[in-house]
Amino acid sequence: MGAYLTVPKREKLSEDGENSKLRYGATSMQGWRTTMEDSHIAILDLGNGVSFFGVYDGHGGNIYFFTIYFSGNEVADFVRDHLVEELKKLTSFKQGDYEQCLKDIYLKIDEMIQTPAGKSKLYTYQKNADKTAGLFGSQSDDIGHAAGCTACSAIITPTEIIIGNAGDSRSVLAVKKGDKNLAIDMSVDHKPDLPEEKLRIEKAGGFVEDNRVKGVLNLSRSLGDLEYKSDPSLALKDQMITAMPEIRKQKIVQNETNFLIIACDGIWDCLSSQGAVDSIAQLIQKKAKLSSVVEDIFDSIIATDVASSGGIGCDNMTCVIIQFKY
Repeated sequence: MGAYLTVPKREKLSEDGENSKLRYGATSMQGWRTTMEDSHIAILDLGNGVSFFGVYDGHGGNIYFFTIYFSGNEVADFVRDHLVEELKKLTSFKQGDYEQCLKDIYLKIDEMIQTPAGKSKLYTYQKNADKTAGLFGSQSDDIGHAAGCTACSAIITPTEIIIGNAGDSRSVLAVKKGDKNLAIDMSVDHKPDLPEEKLRIEKAGGFVEDNRVKGVLNLSRSLGDLEYKSDPSLALKDQMITAMPEIRKQKIVQNETNFLIIACDGIWDCLSSQGAVDSIAQLIQKKAKLSSVVEDIFDSIIATDVASSGGIGCDNMTCVIIQFKY
């Protein structure tokens, strides 16, 4: 069935945690896809009352007939294992400049996966059973050129939420307004046909066809995908595909800032921002664990079959919910 299984993998990996200010639940499910390409990060305490959460949706990039297929999880798994460690080393993070440190760390990841150590590490994440040479070509060790991931990260301080987004994963904030919860988009889905994104792509010598960069990649910002970032005459933010995140901030308001959602596009293909907020707000009243809320959401949106779904509800699904405690 190509990119899909004949029967979906509905098993879920879930975790929960909390401190005096926040509680979170995180769940991932492979679903109909042949491999799991998502990863996530959930850390309640980075010091100084700062927490970090993120969702990273991997993809295989170009698949050429003469080269080996990349399973798509490699860059996402690299981010999961290395981003926070490297973040804490940054001068911008140590100085409390959280907007800048999100920009710095995304660009740093791209630098790291170009080093010999980074290339070697990416190769260890491959899920392919067959890592031998392709039909006519040899095994490539430069996975970062043909694979990448979205990056939607949240730094939460005692007073503020800072989101750094590159790609089409999304963060949504639920704010209490009377007896309802208002959905506030904390990120933009970076698709190639957005005017600002398309302009950058074309200025860098690319084109958009069928809402895909050069007819291939269906997002316009990511970590990895280095083959689209190879013009030495352009700044990193001006490359055809850029890792530079878009930053949005929101003050935490006592008894109004309710919960934050960070999820990959497998969820947003099925639910609007407000629809997700409404569903989660209802389930939170009934479930002891936030991961149980996510599990119920996944069960409600996964496709019953691939053929009639048009691909909706057939993707990997990963979601983190962070609820604020007062």
